[in-house]
Amino acid sequence: MKDNILINGPNVTPKSGTVRQLIVFLHGWGSNGDDLIQLSPFFSNEFSDTLFLSPNGPEECPQNPFGGRQWFGLDFLPDGSMDRSKTPQKAKNASNFINIFLDHWQDKFAVSDHNTFLVGFSQGSMMALEVGTKRQVGGLVCYSGSFINASKTLSYKPNIILIHGDIDEVIPIHNMISAKNKLIDLGANVTTFKCVGVGHSIDKIGISKGIEFIKKCKIK
Repeated sequence: MKDNILINGPNVTPKSGTVRQLIVFLHGWGSNGDDLIQLSPFFSNEFSDTLFLSPNGPEECPQNPFGGRQWFGLDFLPDGSMDRSKTPQKAKNASNFINIFLDHWQDKFAVSDHNTFLVGFSQGSMMALEVGTKRQVGGLVCYSGSFINASKTLSYKPNIILIHGDIDEVIPIHNMISAKNKLIDLGANVTTFKCVGVGHSIDKIGISKGIEFIKKCKIK
């Protein structure tokens, strides 16, 4: 079956040579695993026993056929606005690929969910929340995203940080506030950080906040 396909992408091995933790980067719509794996040098300075994985989304992105991937396609109405009615189901379907991917690498190196962290950007941030609230992962670092399945209960309530640029025109920052409120209402432990003067991207301060968050999660 299609859902049993193991997605793949670039990875960076631990500086120590021993895998005790996984950090999995989930890219945005129209990008691919080569994008966020570029964050690994910043994280590896703090997490020397971590294997960094950056899988490609399971679908080719029609709007970017030259290497662009997506976790799920976007639907548009005749007036050009986005139709989000099918998004929750699409995200649920895409989560199967990520779960199979996580299970594969966790089994390979005997790493638990507790020592697995998801770092997502944009659509990848949405997927991190979709997957990470159904597994007992160590924590979720979500850049420039939103919370899709806001009406459901959470199977698990991991530590979450939402990081967002205050001048993001692609996914405006009010999505971060909405996600925070809905996740807290569902019992999640959520913190937020606003990156001043940053659009739909990740800056060095945002990277530092993500690293600090994972370090705190490891202490708990």
